[in-house]
Amino acid sequence: MRSTAACATLTLLTVLAGAAHAQESRTLREGRAVAGTLAAGESDIYTVDLRLGAFVYGEVEQIDVDVVVTVRDPAGETLRSTDAIARGPEIFTFETAAEGTYVIEVAPFEEGSGSYEIVLQRVERVARNPDNRLDQMMAPYDGGDRPGVVIGVVDDGELDLVRAYGMANLTHGIAWERGTISNIGSVTKQFTAMGALLLQTRGKLSIDDDIRAHIPELPDFGAPITIRQLLNHTGGYREIYNLLPITGMEGEDAFARERAITVVQRQPELQAAPNTEWNYNNTGYILVSLAIERASGQGFADYMREHVFEPLGMTDTRMKMVQGELIPGSAQGYTPVEGGGFRTTRDLAASAGAGGVYTTVDDLARWMLNYRDATLGGAEAIEALVTTAILESGDSTNYGLGLGLGELGGHTLYSHTGGDVSHRAYLGYLPELESGVIVMSNHASFDLSVGERIAQLFFPELAEEDAVADDGEVAGEGGGMSDARKEALAGDWVIEVQGISLPMSVTVEDGDVFVEPQGQGRTVARPTSESTLAIAAADAALTFDFEADGTARTGTMAQAGLEMALRRVERTELAAEALTEYVGRYFSDELETFYEVAVDDGGLVLRHIDAAEPLPLRHTGGDDFSGSVVFLNTIAFQRAGNGRITGFTVSNGRTRGVLFRKM
Repeated sequence: MRSTAACATLTLLTVLAGAAHAQESRTLREGRAVAGTLAAGESDIYTVDLRLGAFVYGEVEQIDVDVVVTVRDPAGETLRSTDAIARGPEIFTFETAAEGTYVIEVAPFEEGSGSYEIVLQRVERVARNPDNRLDQMMAPYDGGDRPGVVIGVVDDGELDLVRAYGMANLTHGIAWERGTISNIGSVTKQFTAMGALLLQTRGKLSIDDDIRAHIPELPDFGAPITIRQLLNHTGGYREIYNLLPITGMEGEDAFARERAITVVQRQPELQAAPNTEWNYNNTGYILVSLAIERASGQGFADYMREHVFEPLGMTDTRMKMVQGELIPGSAQGYTPVEGGGFRTTRDLAASAGAGGVYTTVDDLARWMLNYRDATLGGAEAIEALVTTAILESGDSTNYGLGLGLGELGGHTLYSHTGGDVSHRAYLGYLPELESGVIVMSNHASFDLSVGERIAQLFFPELAEEDAVADDGEVAGEGGGMSDARKEALAGDWVIEVQGISLPMSVTVEDGDVFVEPQGQGRTVARPTSESTLAIAAADAALTFDFEADGTARTGTMAQAGLEMALRRVERTELAAEALTEYVGRYFSDELETFYEVAVDDGGLVLRHIDAAEPLPLRHTGGDDFSGSVVFLNTIAFQRAGNGRITGFTVSNGRTRGVLFRKM
């Protein structure tokens, strides 16, 4: 069972290079589809001769096999690798920096097998005009047979460009247009924060109120948890969309918003003391939306329309409060399916406050420019939104109230991404340029990293300087890494982040270093010095602590503002008799759900009534195991004083330490 959830702590692009038993290469030509069949451990090799400055867009239709597509340049360097989805079209695009023969390798994910079809859809010169270059970037989402996207570019305070691609509704053949309304997922959070700040100006609440002043049925954990802390993700509550899937609930299952109260009521203790840890949390935003209702005396949708949307002229914007609610003119969400094509999806239930805003590109431009004009809320509210939270440790979270705070090309950037079940969104505003980018899509596999790339395309002052020296190494980083040190890194590691241990393996093949976080495939890591690796596709950097004897057992990984510990582990296979002591039935009082632990094919598995197949567990040391799906990332068994197994806890980063007692 492979999770396709979008809320894991760590996300890396997949690379599978040099798979064993590769077949003879075949030549690809633009527009000509080639069918293939993969067996476990095999790969198919394709070649295409390209000129300098070419743009290439291709697809691999994953008919009944999940594939990894790796592109190598004429020098054999890995240029691009993709493994975005398990079924449907695996999209790959790249540009050529040299003339010659490029290799495209299609390999099965892990030990899969089955059939696929590959085609180069477009081979043409890279466009020089930004508008035409945007068309090339959006080519995978354009056409009458696929969900699409709308892009807006605000330049110097004006919505200067809007481009729509693909279909808003495949059933009725309705294309995306400028006025199409779409779900923006967590981009909603800044609107909820503004709603609370406006109530503060009216004296109805303070964002420094204990949330229990407005929702008294929440339990007292011994310290006040403020609305501000819930808005900047430092409250310590369980994360609802990472907790409920442990029960077998899926993203499209329905439940009421008040379930957020129940989740906290059943939580035995805080995951962290308030304001000591930043941990992205939708529970808090749903609770704030309920507090807004109680303080204002209005339904949340009515309050937001009257006090947030309408004052800014956002007449096409609304809150979706009930799963399945009809929203005229809106884009239907779609996800790829096995065998090709797409299916419709429902939105996340009960997300209003954490998500749930449906809007248009024009309305988002109006909202974006309120950061400049402060028409709504005034300067004080804007300042509150864009001021980073500071933890008790003194560390900055780089997150304000519903808004990420960072830099792009040396310029300040206010931004947030959004993802519902299938809808995707990005809003990024550059206050010093009075400019920004808006992205809304109804394609579950849409890549939101495109938002910053579009900004760099239209605003050349944001473009990063080329840091690659003539010798191919990264300038200023002390060159590459010796082969001896590369080999010293090979083996099993864990990434320790927010109470979980994510297994990661490091391998070296033909001088290339690959890292593989469990369940995410192998990713090329380029040496930048004798002790550091960079993963460009994931904007991550790894630093290893080498000893005098040339070995390394610890290190750090930096990604998205987080610094995570790396620790080497020695993989151990437990004997059959050792596995049997874990076998049994386990129950969570908090979640009122059972798991059965059993031995299957020489290893431990979890069985659950809602899981179609057993979920394998991988031993990571001691009594700790890692699950094969993101919501069961770390399984830590517990023992009594006499050594007997008494239960286990489940952790997945946003939700930690959920106890299951052995029955």
